[in-house]
Amino acid sequence: MLKIVDHILAQEILTKIRKKGVDSVQFRSGVVELGRLISYEFINTMERNSVKVETPLGFAKGIKVKNKKDVVVISILRAAIPLVDGIMRVFPEAQCGVVGAWREDEPPFKVKMDYMKIPNLDGKIIIVADPMLATGNTMNTILKAIKKFGTPKRLVLFNIISTDEGIAKVINNHPEIEIYTCSIEKELSKEGYIIPGLGDAGDLAFGKPN
Repeated sequence: MLKIVDHILAQEILTKIRKKGVDSVQFRSGVVELGRLISYEFINTMERNSVKVETPLGFAKGIKVKNKKDVVVISILRAAIPLVDGIMRVFPEAQCGVVGAWREDEPPFKVKMDYMKIPNLDGKIIIVADPMLATGNTMNTILKAIKKFGTPKRLVLFNIISTDEGIAKVINNHPEIEIYTCSIEKELSKEGYIIPGLGDAGDLAFGKPN
């Protein structure tokens, strides 16, 4: 399942954070907001119960979202930190997992993973957060590793910008996955960066490492 988050506010924020010269404070703030808005789209798909609530003047019908305590948010370091911040504002009761992963800059873009801290995922609703889905190689490796920690009820990927190639590769390897993204773009540079994209999300959020 593929969902493009085309809400006008999400698209306005995306426009701001991908502008050349955006500073780190503006970029992080925008990514936090996008995490929140993508989460609003996703939570609308979750099961709910009808409830009755007592008001100061009587009783009203309402709803309660089921399974919010079963959400596990997995952050792909370091670029996903502000995205996860926004997600956790909608799912404050969620558990968290962390994956340290990156890909080499030269083809075939081999993936390196040096850290994983993941809770048990059996029967859980898993949200994997990573701002960019480019070639799909890194995400496929991460998803394969994550599945060793249990069988989730739902497996969901939150991106800001994706590519046709990356989406196809991930769905081909993980057909049960649900992908939420704000933009789908067609071109990749020879270094594997999305064009026009927005650049390196980790560097934009936290500065370029030495």
